[in-house]
Amino acid sequence: MSKKNRLRNNFKMKIMNNKTKVKSSNLRSVGQLLPIRLIWVMILTLGLLNTGCENNKEETEVEPDEYYVKYEVNSSTIYSGGKLEVTINSETNVPLVLTIDQRVLWEVIIGPVEKGFVASMTVKAIDETNDQLKLFTNIHVSKNNSPFALKKTDGSDTPRDQVNITYTINY
Repeated sequence: MSKKNRLRNNFKMKIMNNKTKVKSSNLRSVGQLLPIRLIWVMILTLGLLNTGCENNKEETEVEPDEYYVKYEVNSSTIYSGGKLEVTINSETNVPLVLTIDQRVLWEVIIGPVEKGFVASMTVKAIDETNDQLKLFTNIHVSKNNSPFALKKTDGSDTPRDQVNITYTINY
């Protein structure tokens, strides 16, 4: 082998050795960086998930319940043309006085009101009834646009000129 060939082979060996060394050092650095990269990916993923959860909490804030109250009055008598005075507790907690006809089913809905609202109604005859007036009253409540549910009733076949009914919203 000539000196020239030996130099070439020697040079090739150095290049190959250098390539091998470069490759092994690259593998070590990638191997060392892999756990660090995984940690960063996990931190970013958890950060995004946590941010997403916080946004959902803001969107799902509990809104207060909304109630509506329906007052009903029905009466029967042998006389026609009589009037009744109805006093109800309005949504502003101010008594509201109305005059309605006897022998007619009457109802009114008020609201929205909050939990703890006291629904009250007083019905009394304006004119003399000669103990022939029968009064029937109901209070219904609707929560969050659900159907009205009967909460309080006061009806009797015994003649009377006045009735009081009260219900406190507590559900």
